[in-house]
Amino acid sequence: MPFYNYNNTLPTSTYPLPATSVVSQPAGAPANLSPVPAPTLPTRLNSIPGTNAGLIGQTTLPSQTAQGPSSTTNTASPATPGTPPAETASVPPKTTVPDATAEISSIERAMQDSVTNADKTVPQPFSFTQLTQFGYNYFRPETQGFAALSDIPVGPDYILGSGDRIALTLWGSIEGTYELEVNRSGEITLPRVGTVKVSGVKFGQLPALLNGQLAKVFKDFQFTLTMGKLRLIKVYVVGEVQAPGDYSVSSLSTLINALAAAGGPTKNGSLRSIAIRRDSRVIETVDLYEFFLKGDKSRDIRLQPGDIVFVPNIGPVAGIAGNVRRPAVYELKGEKTLKELLALAGGIIPTGYLQRLQISRVDAHDKKVVTDVHLDPKSSEKTLDEQTGAIPIQDMDLVKIFPIDSTLRGYARLEGYVLRPGDYALQPGMRVDQLLSKDNLLPEYYADAGQVIRLYPPDYHPEVLYFNINSALANDPANNLELHEFDTIRIFSRWEMEEMPRVRINGEIQRPGEYRLFRNMRVRDLLMFAGNPRQTAYLSTAEITRINRTTSSVTSCPINISLEEALKGNPSDNILLQPYDELTVRKIPNWAEENERYITLKGEFVFPGTYPIFKGERLSSVIRRAGGFTPKAYLHGAKFTRASVRELQQKRMDEFLSNAELEVNTKMTELATIASSQEELASAKATLEGVRRNLQLLKAAKAEGRMVIHLPALDQFAGSPYDIEVMGGDTLEVPQSTSSVAVLGRVVNPTSFIHIDEKDVAYYLNLAGGTTLDSDGDGIYVIRADGSIFSRQQYSSLASIFGGGFLNEQIAAGDAIVVPQRFERTAWLRNIKEITTIMSQIAVTAGTVLLGLR
Repeated sequence: MPFYNYNNTLPTSTYPLPATSVVSQPAGAPANLSPVPAPTLPTRLNSIPGTNAGLIGQTTLPSQTAQGPSSTTNTASPATPGTPPAETASVPPKTTVPDATAEISSIERAMQDSVTNADKTVPQPFSFTQLTQFGYNYFRPETQGFAALSDIPVGPDYILGSGDRIALTLWGSIEGTYELEVNRSGEITLPRVGTVKVSGVKFGQLPALLNGQLAKVFKDFQFTLTMGKLRLIKVYVVGEVQAPGDYSVSSLSTLINALAAAGGPTKNGSLRSIAIRRDSRVIETVDLYEFFLKGDKSRDIRLQPGDIVFVPNIGPVAGIAGNVRRPAVYELKGEKTLKELLALAGGIIPTGYLQRLQISRVDAHDKKVVTDVHLDPKSSEKTLDEQTGAIPIQDMDLVKIFPIDSTLRGYARLEGYVLRPGDYALQPGMRVDQLLSKDNLLPEYYADAGQVIRLYPPDYHPEVLYFNINSALANDPANNLELHEFDTIRIFSRWEMEEMPRVRINGEIQRPGEYRLFRNMRVRDLLMFAGNPRQTAYLSTAEITRINRTTSSVTSCPINISLEEALKGNPSDNILLQPYDELTVRKIPNWAEENERYITLKGEFVFPGTYPIFKGERLSSVIRRAGGFTPKAYLHGAKFTRASVRELQQKRMDEFLSNAELEVNTKMTELATIASSQEELASAKATLEGVRRNLQLLKAAKAEGRMVIHLPALDQFAGSPYDIEVMGGDTLEVPQSTSSVAVLGRVVNPTSFIHIDEKDVAYYLNLAGGTTLDSDGDGIYVIRADGSIFSRQQYSSLASIFGGGFLNEQIAAGDAIVVPQRFERTAWLRNIKEITTIMSQIAVTAGTVLLGLR
């Protein structure tokens, strides 16, 4: 709020006190005038809401809000005059008023029925929106735009009364900051001065009044005045309002503030004849339309205690829908013509169709009738205001302003392969060359045929006319067609209508593929587009395959050129290309790919790593280049893999697993009908489930590409059958010496054991506790450390009788003995037995061991 700074000394500069200054009470001040302590925050005066300057400490006063109907304000009287009362004493609670403006009133429903009925009887390509009554949404609870405020600045004409608070700051011969409240007698108490009557005094007159009183006691002093918390007054809001009753509002409140406190008028209440009654007479009648539509608030006077705001029933109404600036239902107050109703709605917008306005009217409480009104905006006899001023409007009329025809007229459209497509104004006699210019055509447009799509009345069906673009631009009468309204000129790209000529390049080139053939394009141009030949390219010769096409046949012929000469620009080799030519760039003979020229040696080599290989080089040569084996090398466990073998193994694995999975799924579906007993059914089902699990395990495994190789000492290895010619991508891994033997599968204690020289299969089976009852003794096999396998089935029964059989085979370090599970001898599962046997073999190929089916 604004404040007054009064200086009762000779003219000197006046500065505000620092916020941290100690404000002391002058000697001799009355005991009932308590100074306000200085604030603890270094800030200017903001203690009273709305204050933008001042000198008192920061004392936050709550803002006042309207009190609900029939509520009372518990205002605590100060203990002594001049003592600040409790801050919560005069703050009225806020009343929540339901939002009735969101409901559809009977008036709005009647207007809606008129719109709906009209739409049903006369189908239209448009519809009118639901009309609402104008002005009532200003009082929606969520807006709070008209709520009474207690922290707005007061003007010099503000009349003080009981309950107002005034902040007084003195300095000079007397110092102190005081909050003074006007008591019920209309008085305030000044320090060492006593009571001063201020009720009825204007705020602008107060500084002079207080200065005169203080000057009787003090000299050389200055002071400032600021309005503090304003008093509340009780007013009554009755009639057609959302929540009628008595309200405690700010002393600055006007009629609109009081209406907002009561939730605003209902839709059955008038907005145009709201009365303010004071002392049993109407002192003002307010038309809110003047405020809502014109911003005129001159009649919205400030209320006094005991004032009554009365909202009568709504008067006559008329609705206006469609193409006006504010479609709504308006209350009529003296408006009797269409001109006046249009003025309320803001006038007709340019898209409103004036040749047909429609008025829906209630005729003598009997029926609804429709009247069409025709306005002539081009009339020289009467203006539109004169025409609409002669059309009467009555209660519950609904005026509809239809839109003009939305069809765009007077244009021709340009679209397709042009720089600036769109609609263009059609001039009389306009031709193609006036709409389409060379500058508007994109490169490589199709000149042979442009289209004009024309609509022919009366049904406006389309027909297509063709023209040559270049001829039209040369003003050839046969092609430079005259344009009609709604014509569409469509231009095509050349490559929309023709096949783009292309050439292909493949082989030893950076970016092989298909490329567009440009005019006068030669071999060197194509090589440049494709990124030039690779280092592996054979430049001495290359081949161009050329297509010779006739109307009835196609033949091809090779053309040999030198790429080296073509790159130099020699015309005999750098020849002109033709559509569909294919240039093949060969590789230098015997040039291996990067990944094919290396072998990897891992493990116990003196110099392990990746080595380039030479054509015809053998494994022993590469081992020598790697420095030979280390003393820790376990040659019996050497592992050699080859990429080509890996691919072949993987292919066979995939084929077998696919067929096996199909066979297992088929057997699963046959279980219920083939099994002879529940026991056989359960056993077979468990077996098949185990097979299925192992199939899934093998599907996730990948072939290693391992080749069994016997690797003796290097001097013995060279020239042996296993000293094979190496290939790119080969890998040889030699592990460290091991001293363990693994026993896996159906044994009592499957684990690994210390290797002992000259011990056989039977020895290690006994160490593992022997085989279990469900083991398959005939299916036992040994996986050697070098990847080879031998099984019991390889030994005849005679060998077992006379000695030297499978169980007497010596086991080397790193070997693994595998005892599989015995398979039930069910005849119809015989092929499943074969599947499991092959699965075990594949598992070894993939470096996996399948130990059981259940």
